[in-house]
Amino acid sequence: MDKATTSMMKGLRVFDGQSVLIDATLPRKSEGGFGCPSTTRMFRLTPVKRGGAGRGGHFPDYFRLLVMLCAFGGLPALASTPAWLIATADETARAGALITFDIVKPSVRTNWSDTMQLKLAGDGRAEELALHAIGPVGLDDTRRRYQGRLPVNLSGLLRADLVGVESNRVALLVGVPDAIEQMEVSAAPTPQAKASGDLLFPVNEPVLSANEPMYFVVGGNGGLSARFQLSFKYRLFDSDSLPVAWLPQLGNLYFGYTQNSLWDLGANSAPFRDTSYRPSFFWQSASRGEGGMPAVLRAGYEHESNGKDGVNSRSINTLFVQPVWRAGFSDGRTFIFAPKVYGYLEKSDNPDIQNYRGHVDWNFRYGDDDGWLLAAQLRRGRAGHGSALLDLSYPLRQRLFSRTGGFVHFQLFNGYGETLLDYDQSHGTQARVGFSIVR
Repeated sequence: MDKATTSMMKGLRVFDGQSVLIDATLPRKSEGGFGCPSTTRMFRLTPVKRGGAGRGGHFPDYFRLLVMLCAFGGLPALASTPAWLIATADETARAGALITFDIVKPSVRTNWSDTMQLKLAGDGRAEELALHAIGPVGLDDTRRRYQGRLPVNLSGLLRADLVGVESNRVALLVGVPDAIEQMEVSAAPTPQAKASGDLLFPVNEPVLSANEPMYFVVGGNGGLSARFQLSFKYRLFDSDSLPVAWLPQLGNLYFGYTQNSLWDLGANSAPFRDTSYRPSFFWQSASRGEGGMPAVLRAGYEHESNGKDGVNSRSINTLFVQPVWRAGFSDGRTFIFAPKVYGYLEKSDNPDIQNYRGHVDWNFRYGDDDGWLLAAQLRRGRAGHGSALLDLSYPLRQRLFSRTGGFVHFQLFNGYGETLLDYDQSHGTQARVGFSIVR
């Protein structure tokens, strides 16, 4: 007999000589990670005498029920909590008006969706309502707020539950708006899901996802050259894997890889001037970004080298921390500030690199995920040397995923260290144009 059933049996006591009261503590379903407290309920079972032959005489019905409860794991199984929970602050609403729901997911390992479907049913009719997420959400948040507009053709007492997942059911009393309210409803905009691309590193990404921008641009100054970059990140542990079940923080570990090349198209045989390879291991987490806290935080180890030997060999090993702050504006544009602060563990191939690169990459982004986007990276070395990289892009097709699609790309670089090989050299302002698939 398990602990829950034992606890229930301890709560048995005889009442009025005919009935039995069960005063049992029922734990909530812990698998989903709701964090809800247990609840105490009182059950009253009254025996019913039945005739019949057989040894042992007659058994009251409550005794039969207790045997069944013990056999099936105890009373808590009868009080299991649905996988998803929905709630609203007001059970009354007007047809066609906005309504807000708080949704609780079953586990931190379950991914959020920017849009969820709600089924409304009543008086023999049913209709689905699209709920759109309001604001960003952290990777460890199990609660998120959604908003949608009630249909104008449903009113009365309605039952609401989520579509496609197991959830509880909420009762809504929906009234019919008067003529003035109908005019206000028709003029009000319908909420839309905010693209998760308004974060530099969005949450709920697939296992293999975009990391830094990916582009191919051509131009230069004093000679034709091309610069291109490939970058991705890979989540090391699946969200429902056993290691993450033991230690949820493991679900935030990533391997990242970025490769940047400068191709000298104007020289004989068009050689590659230099290529930098940057593998990294890092931990990444997200929060609501409230109270001045960053919306995303990264921290980890990164190696960067150009794969050459002898006098042309360049390499550094760093530990870094990168917080990401965001600010949204009423016109849909977003400003992101993401400084990457690092310390050098090893830099023997280029011992004075801090004089040109410094210890911080000052990263800024401003724009609309569906329009123009300006990104900048500024560096300032100890000796007063530095560099500036500006990227301006505009979509040529609909977005495939967050930050991913097809974009016309303009790039401007000025200062020291366009490549790791030339970390202590400046070749003037380099202007290029091309195409990007991640920005």
